[in-house]
Amino acid sequence: MTDKTSAKPARLSWLGSVTGLLAVAACYGTLAAVALLSLIGISVDISEATLVTLITVLLILALLGMSYSYRLHRHPGPLLLGLAAAAVLFWVFYGSYSKPLELAGFATLVVASLWDWRAKKRACAAERSSG
Repeated sequence: MTDKTSAKPARLSWLGSVTGLLAVAACYGTLAAVALLSLIGISVDISEATLVTLITVLLILALLGMSYSYRLHRHPGPLLLGLAAAAVLFWVFYGSYSKPLELAGFATLVVASLWDWRAKKRACAAERSSG
């Protein structure tokens, strides 16, 4: 019975880490792709509102995933850091835009995602060694 309950949270525990990193890739990867295409003469017009909406959805999924994986590793640090990063990014997108704040928010999100991944890895290793 405990195997089923401990395996269940692990199924989607990757969601927070992956979607957090995808949010960063969606923002800067899209900008890099558009810049590269313009260098070879291809003009691409991407709606800023669409990009902000995509990143917002990925941020929400990242927070939900980090909340879900918190149940597995019980370490609040990654979730709190992810919440702080999301708050900064939401302010940048929907409040007052600032490039330094945007960079700081995305850097913090990367750190939170990697920290969450490491915490899950440690929790899984500890569970395997005790079980």
